[in-house]
Amino acid sequence: MKLKTFKYKKVKSTNDTAIKLIKTKNFKSGIVITETQSKGKGRYGRNWISYKGNLFATIFHEFNLSNLSISRITKINCLLVKKLLLRYTKKKNKWNSSRNNIIFK
Repeated sequence: MKLKTFKYKKVKSTNDTAIKLIKTKNFKSGIVITETQSKGKGRYGRNWISYKGNLFATIFHEFNLSNLSISRITKINCLLVKKLLLRYTKKKNKWNSSRNNIIFK
């Protein structure tokens, strides 16, 4: 699966930017990446602390949900995140994930 990459220096929120691309430009999939965000969102709409130097990204893709279970969507998302991170870092497969956070060692 090839996803179009949208790179920005600064956005309010990668989630909001992805939603805008979907609604106004009719993109079906992509990755929004920014260096900084001023109003990031965590799970359940909670504020996300956005320190410069971290990776801020939102991956979006249209799925045919009739054939996918929640566990399958989760696996697909994990593979997309891993592919994205390995693409932007020199470190190989040495990463741990915990909830919403991924830490490279």
